[in-house]
Amino acid sequence: MKRLLFPLSILLLFLLCIFQPKTAVSGAAAGLSLWYCTVLPTLLPCMVLSGYFISSELVSYLPPAPLALITGWFCGYPMGAKTVSDLWKSQRISEKDGKRLLSLCCMPSPMFLTGFLCMGMLRLSLKDALPFLAAIYLPPVLCWLPIRLKEGKVSRTASSSPLPKNSPLQTFLNFEKSMMDGFLIMVKIGGYLMLFTMLSYFFRSWIQNPFLSSLIPGLLEMTSGIAFTVQSGLSGALTVALCFAFAAFGGLSGAAQTVSVLKSTPFSGKSYLFQKFLQATMTFVAVFLLYPK
Repeated sequence: MKRLLFPLSILLLFLLCIFQPKTAVSGAAAGLSLWYCTVLPTLLPCMVLSGYFISSELVSYLPPAPLALITGWFCGYPMGAKTVSDLWKSQRISEKDGKRLLSLCCMPSPMFLTGFLCMGMLRLSLKDALPFLAAIYLPPVLCWLPIRLKEGKVSRTASSSPLPKNSPLQTFLNFEKSMMDGFLIMVKIGGYLMLFTMLSYFFRSWIQNPFLSSLIPGLLEMTSGIAFTVQSGLSGALTVALCFAFAAFGGLSGAAQTVSVLKSTPFSGKSYLFQKFLQATMTFVAVFLLYPK
């Protein structure tokens, strides 16, 4: 039965596209517009450059954890997962360390949180949003820190000696490979954004309850879910808490993007989903309690 679940889901989505073409086109257009106007110009340069940077000699001198943390926190989904995947494939980190870093590095970018969520959707000033931003970034740290202190520093599986020096031609070929890998991943991300945004539009058209019509789209795709939640008429505290929780979770669309960049690695998508759900729950509770009554 589990083997048939995914094919049947795809068949159902195909039938929905046939029988509800207006909603399907609106959702697909919204997802592709988000990908082309926001995600592509934001992520592609970071993806290409970070992929090449990790394959260069310079990165062998740098500790892997801060590198994954910086790219994950500042570039957003799924850059943290891609960096962890690249570090593991290049033998900079062990499998165990990669699993620990994955839960810490997969975060929404500050530009998305401050620009789109706080100022664009919720009309919050940066000063008012600071406690809510802390409620997003602190939960993964609180989950990861005790394990880090218990198990010690992140180790490398390879020697600390620098990588062999490449010829100018090989350096160019490495850069070209990083660029092609980045293009392939961005196409996958665009497909997932389109499909999950379509699904969120379908559910939005079916469900009349304001809470459920916000919750389900937000769990599917965080950007459209946040927009629907702001328009739902829910209370201020519930609206803000749900929006920040969706950003912390990343949506199933973000999870699918993360799994796509973890291909050919030992890292589990189920473990990632559990960790993100736990972090999103902690964010929701914290923001709901911090919201001024």
